[in-house]
Amino acid sequence: MKLFNNKKTPQPDSPNPYLNARRSWNIHMGHVQQFGTLGIFIGVAGLLIGLAAVGGITYIGSQSKIIPMVYEQDRAGNYISLTRADRLSPAKIDDYRTAVWNFIDNIRMVTPDGELQRKAVLRTYAFLSPDDPATKKANEYLNSSKERNPFTRAKTEMVSNELISVLQQTPDTWQVDWIETTRNRDGTLKNPPVRMRALVNLYQNTDLNANIKENNDVINPHRIFIKDFNWSKQL
Repeated sequence: MKLFNNKKTPQPDSPNPYLNARRSWNIHMGHVQQFGTLGIFIGVAGLLIGLAAVGGITYIGSQSKIIPMVYEQDRAGNYISLTRADRLSPAKIDDYRTAVWNFIDNIRMVTPDGELQRKAVLRTYAFLSPDDPATKKANEYLNSSKERNPFTRAKTEMVSNELISVLQQTPDTWQVDWIETTRNRDGTLKNPPVRMRALVNLYQNTDLNANIKENNDVINPHRIFIKDFNWSKQL
């Protein structure tokens, strides 16, 4: 009977070509999937880094490379201070005092020199903001009639101002006293000198985005504006 029962029992550890091939394929596909996931991650990370770099370069490129500066000079033309225009510093007491007198002197002055008179008018409006009452009053004083226009007045008379004092009355209001002299074109007195007094209300506009003419910052670097004013003759 043993002659017919010759069939060998399969050994469990014997190699199976099909299973070995399947196992190798699974390992290969696992590696491919791992490398594919890693590649996608690296690609997304690179894309994000690229977008961040492009955005940063665009932002830096959009920034102004020019730093605007404001300088201050005294009457002799000497440089007193130099500051950045994008960082407006608070005005000092002397800045307010100077602004008040410059405004009064320029708006009241009448000179036969047409260019000097034109500059006086420009300096007057450099201290005025369109929406303030002072602007309307200045317009009325300088242009309410042909006779009051300083260029017309300069054909027959001259007006000069001599400062007496500039005193602070409140945090926003200053009192100015001066002597005003009116002369004929030949230099003779037209009227006796008159003592004048003005109360000037002013403020500093620190808003760098405000609608202010560019040349104003040269004349009025501290952006001190006259809000209202009143003047009268002193007896």
